[in-house]
Amino acid sequence: MAMRLEYQPYRSPQGWYNLIYPEYWTHEVIEGVPVFYDPEGSGAVVVTALMHSSGEYDIDLELKNYLIQHEIEYDPEKVANFRNSEGSEIRACEFISKERFWLVYMVSNGKQLIVCSYNSDESPDSDLSGILTTIISSIRFLNTEE
Repeated sequence: MAMRLEYQPYRSPQGWYNLIYPEYWTHEVIEGVPVFYDPEGSGAVVVTALMHSSGEYDIDLELKNYLIQHEIEYDPEKVANFRNSEGSEIRACEFISKERFWLVYMVSNGKQLIVCSYNSDESPDSDLSGILTTIISSIRFLNTEE
């Protein structure tokens, strides 16, 4: 029987979004970027939030550019494309780069873009995959005023 995990809330320092992550995980802010990880694990979730100053993000172009930075060819056939319950666009893919496993999720409501990446020395097992899905699925944009 699987143990039920307890999650705790996180609100971004800018007040742009919130999410939940496991209570037993550690949270740090490194150079202004939140990082979440299991102290006993080998990977980390890094969350970067951006706000477009004058227009809207093209989430497909952003993902393509992200992959190019990691020397990965963009193949739309290998990208999951869906919307969450609040209507935000989500793109997700996984790849191996420099002997590390990566999962990349991008969530956008047009003006805001959240890039969540998980990287590790090994592929996540089903329990960790469930945790990562819960974290990503919990992301909610907050009302922002400029």
